[in-house]
Amino acid sequence: MPDISPVFFGAPMLPDPDHLAALMAEALAAGWLTNGGTLHMRFERAITENQALGDVASLTSSGTMALTLALMLGDLPRGAEVITSPISFAATTQAIAGLGLVPVFADVDPETLTLCPGAVEAAITPRTAAILPVHFLGVPCDVAALEVLASRHNLWLVYDSAHAFGSSIGGVPIGNFGDASAFSLHATKLLHTAEGGFVVTRAGKADSLRRMRNFGLEQGRVTGVGLNGKMSELHAAMGLALLPSLFSEVVARKALRQVYDRSLAKLPGLRLHTGGESVGGGTSYYSLRLAPSLRARLHLALAEEGIFARDQFPLLCGPGTAWEDSAIVTVEGRPPIAPSLAPEVLCLPLHGRVTAEAANRITTTIAAFCVAASKDTWE
Repeated sequence: MPDISPVFFGAPMLPDPDHLAALMAEALAAGWLTNGGTLHMRFERAITENQALGDVASLTSSGTMALTLALMLGDLPRGAEVITSPISFAATTQAIAGLGLVPVFADVDPETLTLCPGAVEAAITPRTAAILPVHFLGVPCDVAALEVLASRHNLWLVYDSAHAFGSSIGGVPIGNFGDASAFSLHATKLLHTAEGGFVVTRAGKADSLRRMRNFGLEQGRVTGVGLNGKMSELHAAMGLALLPSLFSEVVARKALRQVYDRSLAKLPGLRLHTGGESVGGGTSYYSLRLAPSLRARLHLALAEEGIFARDQFPLLCGPGTAWEDSAIVTVEGRPPIAPSLAPEVLCLPLHGRVTAEAANRITTTIAAFCVAASKDTWE
């Protein structure tokens, strides 16, 4: 009998209950529940090693907190402009605005949907203090061009890497670029702590970040501005309990990605959103791109088969948004392309609980839809 159970977009990794209980018991026995306990330090080291980071990872209470602290490290003047992408989750821009900084939206590259370096350069003014690009759906930005721009204009460069855990460029893990990279460890992410995040910093900023995430305290006294951005021992226990399952989850996701690639790559009216041959990883999202009207119909067709894909990320600026009056920077006089491209994106289920039967159901439904839609268009 065929498996017709619902297939959800996301399904978090769950730890072995006994392993998690043992780790939590360790924290309880120590009587040390937060403020950099042994589990916190162990998990911090494990992430640094797992992601082959040139600098250490510093754990935080959330991905938004990671973004906030990464921006704070740049010592940016209040009211300064931060150039960022108009296509992302709202936390990217909320971290900017929450610090009294001004988000400035630059247009995106038509292939990667990440910040276009030419648009960034066009957006730079005397008030610009930082660039906050987003590795959108795990597809990396043009880090080489952005780092040249940041260096030339003396701008703080922070990457929003919330979507990109495990991604790499030319074999270099994604956290090794920019002045800082902010990651999410939310339950929707590949590796998670239920809630959490981490920041990777360079230029000797790790000590400053650790003070900032703990109220600016050093040896019991306040040495500067800070926040309560620490990760608790209980959240670190969740991360440590999941680490033994990470390799098998990545293997399962890569195998599912190959199934999708083989079945969907040549369908009419459909494009796969990838970062090209130099990009490694890609185990957090699998995204399709198709005309907005078709995307909405495909989303519904999948749902009717019990397959719950994820809709597109809406624009962060323009009518009906918190940044209604903000304009997207154009490049060389052409109209901005982000408004028309954002509605193209649809993300498929990509996790270890998608069975072979479910994967076949997903690809068969998409293939039938694309063939039927192409006939509707051509006839």
